[in-house]
Amino acid sequence: MRAGDALGNVPLIHSYVRLAAEARALAYTMRRVLAAQYPVLNMWAVVSVLTRAASTITVIAIFLLGTWLNLRGQATVGQIVSFMGFATMLIGRLDHAMGFVSRLFFQMHGMAQFFDVLDTESTVKEKPDAVAVGRVRGDVEFYHVDFAYSADIPAVRDLTFSVRAGTTVALVGSTGAGKSTAMALLHRLADPQAGTIRVDGMDIRDMTLNSLRQNIGVVFQESTMFYRTIAENLRVGRTDATDEELAEAAKLAEAHDFILRQPKGYNTRVGERGITLSGGERQRIAIARALLKDPPILILDEATSALDAATEARVHKALQRLMAGRTTFIIAHRLSTVREADLILVFSRGHVVERGSFSELVARNGVFADLVRTQLGHSAGGAAAGNMA
Repeated sequence: MRAGDALGNVPLIHSYVRLAAEARALAYTMRRVLAAQYPVLNMWAVVSVLTRAASTITVIAIFLLGTWLNLRGQATVGQIVSFMGFATMLIGRLDHAMGFVSRLFFQMHGMAQFFDVLDTESTVKEKPDAVAVGRVRGDVEFYHVDFAYSADIPAVRDLTFSVRAGTTVALVGSTGAGKSTAMALLHRLADPQAGTIRVDGMDIRDMTLNSLRQNIGVVFQESTMFYRTIAENLRVGRTDATDEELAEAAKLAEAHDFILRQPKGYNTRVGERGITLSGGERQRIAIARALLKDPPILILDEATSALDAATEARVHKALQRLMAGRTTFIIAHRLSTVREADLILVFSRGHVVERGSFSELVARNGVFADLVRTQLGHSAGGAAAGNMA
């Protein structure tokens, strides 16, 4: 673990001149591991040597005994050879058995962890009578929803709001206010401890997980990708999509041109977690992936926060196409991304403290207006507030 941690953060280590310190820490960890393993390894080495020695002595003893019996006329050469062959085969099988026991012993800890994972029950359980719904309209309602990761720290409390199909909703607030948690509850990465979440008037716990999540598309802030081809990454949400549909989704997401510039086009492998692509390219592929899935409900989790201005402009154009006609939830810290939202929900400590349009909230001069002034500067924020109200 220590070695993987160090090797996975080489730029950080060089930047903060930690090479010598990390090398010493790794050497210390290796010494501790070897010190813990030496007694077992020494014992196993002794056992292995004794086993091999016993096998060799046994074969020599059979040969010498067979020679003596042959000289006395009590055994033929063929009988001796046959017996030695059987003995050699038996020794080989015993060696295999010992090797299996050895591997089992050294891999016992990993196997125990593997079976622990297999035996772990999901915290999100599907009801036996859950209904597989088709394509939903996109009406979403949160009704007195409470959720906490730990008993004394509520992440969401008494969360109540409703959204009509086709509405664009922006969720704003400080870090840790509960925005991402609320959206995680919507596509059932966890279940609330109290309250109800409904889609088209139906409790999402009465839907099958697959049918619910098939109706929801998510574009994350950090666009994760598989170490596969671009085409395979695009087909994550729709495995039966044709090449023509891939190209059309990529064009709408402003991704088609840069994909064609890759060495093998859509068949280019993108590296682990998409490392061979830039942040903007990964983001546009994520948007194309969501377009190909064509969900009626869309969640944009800080989809443009890590992009430069030029890339953000191209991605924003793709997002506008993606959001058309869908119920869209935009999680944003940058207020420039929420001005066109139909409804803005302002979160604070897991609770919605303000709701309304951009101009209404600025005119109200409350929490949202403070956020505007914080980001734009007091004087600039006041001027912008006056212009947008």
